[in-house]
Amino acid sequence: MSKPIIHFVLEDMDVEAPVGASFQEIVQASEADVTFGCRNGTCGTCRIRVEKGMENISSLEREEKDFLESIESPSNERLGCQIRINGNCSISYIGL
Repeated sequence: MSKPIIHFVLEDMDVEAPVGASFQEIVQASEADVTFGCRNGTCGTCRIRVEKGMENISSLEREEKDFLESIESPSNERLGCQIRINGNCSISYIGL
């Protein structure tokens, strides 16, 4: 089984990671430019836009869903601290 490739759009950088890896771990290992704040899904500092491959991102949990709804985020935005990568995707960091 091949490893997912995460394309960081703003850096134009591709990073390979194990299936199911947390986005936080991927960012830390790759030195991609994504800032994390609270790391529990309540501050929005790590908000990202999934440009491609939303089907390869872990499901939205209740706390993250509530936060994103409270700031009226579009459906292709997620909190980086809350996701796991299950396949190829393209991601842009947008922050809060």
